[in-house]
Amino acid sequence: MKRTVSTLISLAVAGLLSSGAFAADEKFTLNMSHQMAADHTLNIVSQRFADAVKEKTKGNVTIKVFPSGQLGGEKDNAAGLKSGVLDLGIIAVEFYPSFVPESAVLVLPYMYKDYPHTARVLASDVAKEISKMILDKTDVRILTYMPMAFRQMFTVDKPLNTVADLKNLKMRVPESPIYVASFKQFGAAPTPLAFGEIYSGLQTGVVKGVENTPEAILTISAQEVTKYLNVTSHLEAPTTISMSEKLFKKMPKEYQDALIAAAADAAKFDMDLTIKNDQAAFDKLKTLMTVVQSDKASFRAAIKYDQIELVNTEKGRDLIKRLIAIQ
Repeated sequence: MKRTVSTLISLAVAGLLSSGAFAADEKFTLNMSHQMAADHTLNIVSQRFADAVKEKTKGNVTIKVFPSGQLGGEKDNAAGLKSGVLDLGIIAVEFYPSFVPESAVLVLPYMYKDYPHTARVLASDVAKEISKMILDKTDVRILTYMPMAFRQMFTVDKPLNTVADLKNLKMRVPESPIYVASFKQFGAAPTPLAFGEIYSGLQTGVVKGVENTPEAILTISAQEVTKYLNVTSHLEAPTTISMSEKLFKKMPKEYQDALIAAAADAAKFDMDLTIKNDQAAFDKLKTLMTVVQSDKASFRAAIKYDQIELVNTEKGRDLIKRLIAIQ
């Protein structure tokens, strides 16, 4: 952790000194972090975002993209944005409930019907209100939400035909309270691990399964240490392009507008690419693993939103009601 923070601070200082940021010429060099490999959808989207910002600012804002967790894990990156040490990051929504519990409503199991419905939810007044709550509490600005692929469950040696098969199974989940709460309702033994620790955790038996998108599983070769691809589609977990508000407020208005516009373009591009790459990854995994068509109804029935403490507040219940009303 100390090493990660030190690296981020060094990069932030180096960026300011080398770019002349905040100087009269108004040139900025920003560091952007995410967890995925160079060939993953999110890195392609990040590079497209960086290129668009550079074009819209006539070369005055340069974004350096650091993939594969080079600047630390996602939890560390969220904290880095909050403190202003990190400039930009691809931060999944599930990391914000640690700061704003009610933001977990956007990551509830079986909240999203399909990709078009996901797009409507992420463009809704509810999503905008959650962005404002996060900004007010953390000093982190969500430039845009982006859909991820629907998540499936991958297990080492046990097929998941129904939710009962998850009973007491050690499942790796992200370091996020909403995942822990959800998998407790499924009856599993949720075990938070950083993304970079998944392969070794499965290989050594620390966990006996993992849930994620097919593309993410291929990115870390987790199919080598799991046997079953259980089609549960239990979560659509949106991610974000997020930015330090401290930095955002120091930038000229035209650069702020450019960042917001480029992020909106990136989100549209992400939707199409996500759908395409998810199908390709699933098709590849089908040739490498045993596919189990899990009884989704049993998983859905296990989830009780009103029993998840994070969102069981007056505000949380209101947000859930409004989300469910979005058709």
